[in-house]
Amino acid sequence: MQKPTNMFLLAILIGGLSAGLAYRHLNRLRTDIEAARIAAAHATVGVVVASQTIPVGTSIERAALKIVPWPKEFQPDGALHEVDAAVGKLARATIEKNQPLAESLVVAQATGLMPLLISEGMRAMSVKVDNVTGVSGFITPSSHVDVLVSGNPDGGSQEQRSKVILQNIRVLATGTSIEQRNDKPVEVPTVTLLVSPEDAEKLTLATRQEPVRLALRNYRDEDVVRTPGISTHALLSGDGRPARSASDTGEHVAPRYTVEILLGEHLEVQKVL
Repeated sequence: MQKPTNMFLLAILIGGLSAGLAYRHLNRLRTDIEAARIAAAHATVGVVVASQTIPVGTSIERAALKIVPWPKEFQPDGALHEVDAAVGKLARATIEKNQPLAESLVVAQATGLMPLLISEGMRAMSVKVDNVTGVSGFITPSSHVDVLVSGNPDGGSQEQRSKVILQNIRVLATGTSIEQRNDKPVEVPTVTLLVSPEDAEKLTLATRQEPVRLALRNYRDEDVVRTPGISTHALLSGDGRPARSASDTGEHVAPRYTVEILLGEHLEVQKVL
């Protein structure tokens, strides 16, 4: 009876040792997996960011870029990882300091930048200005303007009329075009506006009148104001006081509207009470 008992005890001892070794191995595996998970969560990758603000349309230089560590799991989509991938390209939009550069923010030099600035369904249209009509050069890309035009509404009368035809229009670019005057080339300042197809039609007709004038807006002012326009007679018969809105006077003023009717090349303005 002694021999079977010894064999039974030996089997128990071997089983216990095996279980202990298995538990130790599994515990080590669990620790290694947890360490790997933590390491993966804290893994970083080099991402190219702007070391200074890069304005839209600017050719990107090496000095304007740097590489910083970024959590690999949370890196931006399309992020650039090498400085050379951005050097020499154009900024499609303004890139702020410390903002990561992505493939969608840069374009090759040979690519035309203007089409990239035009939002879907809109059009870019340039109009001629001068130092007066262009607000003495204070109009810059991304500013917003109102477009005014003056002319003869009915074509037969000498009565002139001025009207705001477009409001809160974004400026895409400012520049110059070359025209021939007195058989000599001259530079003519232009402003390129972002307009809808319908507004492009208005602007085309407006440029056939007196020079288009632009009124610069405050960046925070997005209100569309209804104005009846003003005729030469009304202008000269006024008392010279600046016009005040109903909110300034505290009075209720009934809105006044005008309807512009285009018959061929003839523009007729009708007042609606």
